[in-house]
Amino acid sequence: MEALNYCTHAIESLQLSVPRFLPHMPKTSQNILRVIELLKQAVKFRLPDNGGLFEDGLRALPAVFRLPYPIIAAEFSITNEGLGDGSLAMRGEELDRSTKRIALAIEINEVNFHSYSWLLPIPEELHELLTSDGAIAIIPVFYRDSKKEWDIPPLGLVIPARKVVANNNALNMTQEIYEGKFPKGSKMHPLEAYPIDLMPEYADQLEQEEGLNYVMATAQQDSHDEMKAIMGLVEILSCSNVCTETIPASHALNKKRTSKGKPPLFEFKVLTLDFQDNKTNASEKGGTHSSPRIHLRRGHIRRLPTKSIWVNATVVGNRQLGMVSKEYAVNPHKTSL
Repeated sequence: MEALNYCTHAIESLQLSVPRFLPHMPKTSQNILRVIELLKQAVKFRLPDNGGLFEDGLRALPAVFRLPYPIIAAEFSITNEGLGDGSLAMRGEELDRSTKRIALAIEINEVNFHSYSWLLPIPEELHELLTSDGAIAIIPVFYRDSKKEWDIPPLGLVIPARKVVANNNALNMTQEIYEGKFPKGSKMHPLEAYPIDLMPEYADQLEQEEGLNYVMATAQQDSHDEMKAIMGLVEILSCSNVCTETIPASHALNKKRTSKGKPPLFEFKVLTLDFQDNKTNASEKGGTHSSPRIHLRRGHIRRLPTKSIWVNATVVGNRQLGMVSKEYAVNPHKTSL
């Protein structure tokens, strides 16, 4: 799978934007610097176009869920005309097209809560909610096609790390904001979500001018694609036959970039199917960039009595590493973990 290198390009672009915000939006400027550091630290994942492999309403998501690493950045391209391209137009608002996305996600818990309290408008009110089972903060980082630069929205989302009954109040609120018409591409998910401040000055202005309901719906919409990508990734990694393969960055290219004072290209991970009885990292089983293991493409989760497994609808990879057919499941004789 080809490297996108979105995190590297976003770091370069966001660094250039900091002085523009510094005079009149100092909190936003500081938060952009924090996002840059998180992008550097994050474990990078390369996802298929539009950030998803399937749509199942997160039915296979564990009751209490975790990120695979404390900080991750999922890179993906947008090729469809979904929610991110047109739903705000219902209110007559002009939108910038964004075809390159990074879903930056951070695991929040009791230990690190105060380190990430800068994201929360009222940290003390959310402390118990976000630390009882943990939480996942989602920060969208997106490319403005018209301006050819990377940016962050005024708001992101924080999601308590447990499934809940879908909130019909949130659906009614969003429908009200969009004059009774639910934005195209939106779906209800079994999750709670709360807005987080990425551009506090602008978020305060939005609340004063439009009200809190509008702020909450804006956060939900601005993070829709990224939330779907992160939660889908967590759901897929709960399958017993899914693992990751690490694709290293080019040492030669990074040497040149370092000499020019540019940020490095990063290694990234792709999702693969595990044909072995023991679930280990694909790189430990001989997978290489030139002879890849079977990569996940669109498919579905098959729920067995004792576990869930991933079934590919189409397969791309080395035929010698396993049978290739229109649809197949791995480890067909294995019935328990």
